[in-house]
Amino acid sequence: MEGKKQKIIQSAIKCFSEKGYRGTSIQDIADSIGIAKGSLYFYFKSKEDLLMSIIKYYLKNINDEFIELIERGDLSSEDLLREHVITIYRMYDKHKSFFSLLMQERFEVNAEMHELVVGARRQGLYYTHQLIIRVYGERVRPYACDAAVIFQAVMDGYLGLIMMGNETIDTERLASYVRERTDALVYQMMETKADIILGEETLEQWSASVTASQGGKTDILLEIDALKKAVDQAGLPEEELEEIHTTLEVLAAEFEKSEPQPVVIKGMLSLLRSINLAKIKKQVVKLESQVLELL
Repeated sequence: MEGKKQKIIQSAIKCFSEKGYRGTSIQDIADSIGIAKGSLYFYFKSKEDLLMSIIKYYLKNINDEFIELIERGDLSSEDLLREHVITIYRMYDKHKSFFSLLMQERFEVNAEMHELVVGARRQGLYYTHQLIIRVYGERVRPYACDAAVIFQAVMDGYLGLIMMGNETIDTERLASYVRERTDALVYQMMETKADIILGEETLEQWSASVTASQGGKTDILLEIDALKKAVDQAGLPEEELEEIHTTLEVLAAEFEKSEPQPVVIKGMLSLLRSINLAKIKKQVVKLESQVLELL
C-alpha cells in the first residue's frame, strides 16, 4: 500500500487516536494532510470504509510479522517460543495507536468487520498451532490445538493488563516465564495423554482462514505491487507516474474489499491498457488475466 492512500490511513489513525473515531470527521482527516475532502472520497467511500481499511492494514502487518517469525531458521526450538512472546509485545508497542483506538471506541460490528476479526483470530491460532508443533515435535500434534488456545489466553491476559495501563512488565522475563509454563503444560498433556477438546475439525477451520487470506486476491495484490515497482523504475515524468500509481491504488483498494466492484476494476484495467510503455505491457497483461479469472 503506497502513496496517498497510505498517507490517508496513517493520518486517519492519528486523528482517530487523538479525537476518537466518532469525534473525527472526514474533513479533519483531509485537513491534516492538506487535500480536498472530495479527494479523500476517491480512495474511501465513507469513514467506516476507511476504518475497515485501517484494520486490514494493521492486521496484515501483524500477520506478516508472525509468518516471518515462523519461517525463521536461525532460532532453536528453545528460543522460538520466547521470541514469539517478545514479537507479540513488540508489535503492540509498534502499533500502540491502533490498539488504543480499538480499546477507546465501541464500534458497530457489521458482517464484514465480524468476518475480518474472526478470520484474523483463527489465523493467529493456526500459526500458534504450527509453532507449537515446530517447538515440541510431532508427538504434540494431537494436543496442539488445545495448547494453542491456552497459550493465546495467557498472552491475552498479560497484554490486556498492559493495554489498560495497569502494569509494566519486563518483556524478556515474561517471555521466559511463558515459555516455562508452556513447557510444563505441553509435557504434562503428552505424558498423561490428556483429553483432547479441540481436534482435527477445529484445525481445518483455522487452516481454511489462512487459505482464504492467501487466495487469488493476495496474488493480485502482489502483482499490483510488482507493477508499481516496475513503473517506478521506468523513468516516467512525475505527473504520469502519479496517475499510474493512483490507478493501481484504486485497483488494489477494490481487491481489499469483501465484494470488489467489477465496473471499477474494469475501468482501472482499461486505463492501464492505455499506457504506452513496452517495459510494463507484459505485466499489465498478466495482471489483467489474473483479475478476469477472479471476477
